[in-house]
Amino acid sequence: MSTNSESTPAILELDQAIESFRDEVATLLDPTQEENWDGIKLKGKEQEILEAGLQLAGHCTAILTHRLCMSESVKVDAELRAIGKAGLDYSREGFRDVTITLVGNVQVKVSTPYKLARNRKKRSGRKQKHGKRGKSKGQGFYPVLQLLGIDKGLSPLVRCRVSQAATQLPSFEQAKQIVDWLGLGFNAERIRKVSERFCQIGLAVREARLTRLAEGTLPAGEVLKGKRVAIAVDGGRMKIRRTYRRGRKRKSGWPGYDSNWREPKLLTIYVLDEDGHKMTGPDIPLINDGTLGELDEFLEILRLYLHELGIAQAEVVVLTGDGAPWIWKNIPSLLLELGCRPEQIVQVLDRPHAVEHISQLAEALFGETDKAKSWAKKWTKKLKTGQSQALIAEIQRRLTGEKVHNLDEAQKEYGYFHRHHVSGRLDYARFKAQKLPCGSGAVESLIRQVVNLRLKSNGMHWLRENGEAFLHARCQWAAHQWSDFCNGILTFGLSPPG
Repeated sequence: MSTNSESTPAILELDQAIESFRDEVATLLDPTQEENWDGIKLKGKEQEILEAGLQLAGHCTAILTHRLCMSESVKVDAELRAIGKAGLDYSREGFRDVTITLVGNVQVKVSTPYKLARNRKKRSGRKQKHGKRGKSKGQGFYPVLQLLGIDKGLSPLVRCRVSQAATQLPSFEQAKQIVDWLGLGFNAERIRKVSERFCQIGLAVREARLTRLAEGTLPAGEVLKGKRVAIAVDGGRMKIRRTYRRGRKRKSGWPGYDSNWREPKLLTIYVLDEDGHKMTGPDIPLINDGTLGELDEFLEILRLYLHELGIAQAEVVVLTGDGAPWIWKNIPSLLLELGCRPEQIVQVLDRPHAVEHISQLAEALFGETDKAKSWAKKWTKKLKTGQSQALIAEIQRRLTGEKVHNLDEAQKEYGYFHRHHVSGRLDYARFKAQKLPCGSGAVESLIRQVVNLRLKSNGMHWLRENGEAFLHARCQWAAHQWSDFCNGILTFGLSPPG
């Protein structure tokens, strides 16, 4: 859909806006305006009618926005609820003109209250020029605009839809094609900046909940009471960029950067039905999230969701994952800290990973031979039927009674299977009988949706803060929680209604 990058001034009279729309559309509805009609010509007229309709919607929204900004009750409500950044004294007040962009690329100018917090300590030396003071630290804000979810001159719907397109599609260039359907003339660079800021606020919303959890003021929920719950965790890969801060710049003025692979850790929490399948529905939670942070940060995020859901009240808690030691060392103890009973927790080693290790073990025992393939096939079947004890005995016999192709590797694989057998993570026959998941496919699918299809493309490098923000946002999209995610952002920094 082609759009004009030039904005349209808002018409603040409804009758005039409708009349303008009628005049523009009337000629488009005349069947005699064209000869030899076909699908191409109808498609062109359809697009023109759509663009006119978007502009009418923009004018109507402009009327409402202007009236809200002029409303004394809205100003009073904003004064009570929009508190600005914590710890700042907003001692200076005034009014400023702000231009707001709406759907259809309609722009409305409003005069709205503005508050400013200044550092009262006088600085010595020459006064800094405008634009040379660095990034804003929340010194100024617009209470009414914050109340209405308007940020950086964009309406709440524009902010949400632009960020949705940038989050869900593989690139900002492709996101532009969707943004164009709002009648906006945004280029890829502006889409990037809008979505980065939006998703950064999404991270701030999560951080506020983590702070309440640490302070002990976040209430525990009861959503999972009596339900069978699965928790799956795993890690992906994405490149994080670090810009050089020192050294000689290139001819272009760009200082350059380096990039390294980093493992984002992801989690998914879902409810199981009586057949062991993932349940979905409006009242059934599906939680996805992740972080580029260290293990402690990931565990705190997991703790947040388990606390909010009331994990201790679940009937059964199934933890699935691959052989990564950090999973089994930390998460079962976290569940116990949150009030789960040992008999309530079922630990399951992802079966495809176990099968992969059987193949590696067979190669360590026999080398790359047909005997290794047949041995691996035989014990893969036995492992699926729950014969992990027999597998342990077979490995012990092979290690002590025959010549081993690669003894060190075989002993390493023996330790792998023995460790998970002792912890009860290989009892696949029991898991199947109880209709519990035998694998961590849910989180591996999540990694593909969230990381591989958006954050890990060829030549794609992320700044740490932006990668974290898009990782979190895309997890909410994959959990079908985008609307709630946006609502949390649009009301962030507001106190509850009185």
